Amino acid sequence: MTQIILEKLKPYLIDKLKSLAAKNNRSLEEEITEILEQALETEVEIKPKYEGWQPGFFEEVIGGWSGEPLVREPQPEYQEREPLL
Repeated sequence: MTQIILEKLKPYLIDKLKSLAAKNNRSLEEEITEILEQALETEVEIKPKYEGWQPGFFEEVIGGWSGEPLVREPQPEYQEREPLL
């Protein structure tokens, strides 16, 4: 059987897993195995809690404009410049 070593697992997570294992009358290994099996059977997609934009950001900020329509002013012609030496 393959071993998995989790060196950077936070101590509070280990404590929670131990409590859950004791509650379910299982060893720590059995509890972790059960959690992984359930997660993989239901094909739960694991996502970080925060993925960049907060929920509703665009609706509140971008879609929240209530003034006159925004119009981009005409832009000046592109300037040719001498190359830097």
